[in-house]
Amino acid sequence: MKKHAKPIVALASGAILLSSVLCQTAQAQTTIISSGKAILADTYGTEYGPEALTVTYSVTENASGVYTYNYTVNNPDYDIQIDNPSAPEIFDAFSVVFDPTVTGAYAGHENGGPGSSFQLNGAGGLEWSFNPAIAPGNSAVLSFDSDLPPTMGDANAYANELGNSPPAPWASGPGEEVPVPNVAVPEPATTTLLALTALLLPPFRSTLLRFIGRGENAGL
Repeated sequence: MKKHAKPIVALASGAILLSSVLCQTAQAQTTIISSGKAILADTYGTEYGPEALTVTYSVTENASGVYTYNYTVNNPDYDIQIDNPSAPEIFDAFSVVFDPTVTGAYAGHENGGPGSSFQLNGAGGLEWSFNPAIAPGNSAVLSFDSDLPPTMGDANAYANELGNSPPAPWASGPGEEVPVPNVAVPEPATTTLLALTALLLPPFRSTLLRFIGRGENAGL
């Protein structure tokens, strides 16, 4: 028996080591779920040139099922205030629209870079504010985590300088939406319960009916 002790120990140790390596690999793995670019048109509906903002986005999922939503909001070079062409047009707030109060919709780890602040706006979504504001030729790099997979939704940007001078604000239009958590997706527990109910109900249906019939015959 002693002759086999070392090989057995070595085999067990190897299995543990392999399991540890596979676990670490799984934890480190992320998958890109969605990526692309959207245009936020200005208050006049302009979707081109320096007056429109662009949003480059991606959504990744890690091995734990956590989705990270990433947005890079760019203020193009030479963006100016339409009613005051000598002044550059800035934006100092950006929001994505979904209900973060839904369970799992917002899972934390918000990031907006130096000088940014962040708030939850109920059904109005998530909003970042920037101080200093994002000037032409600069971008804001934003992200947050969610337990819910993506769907497409609206995004908005604002400039709060005196008079909110045109072309601000900006908003996504049809075909130009960004990924946001799909708050309409049923929670896994609910989905599983519905599936189990569908599978289990037919075999027990006749038994349930007989039980009900006995109750009625017994005067219950």
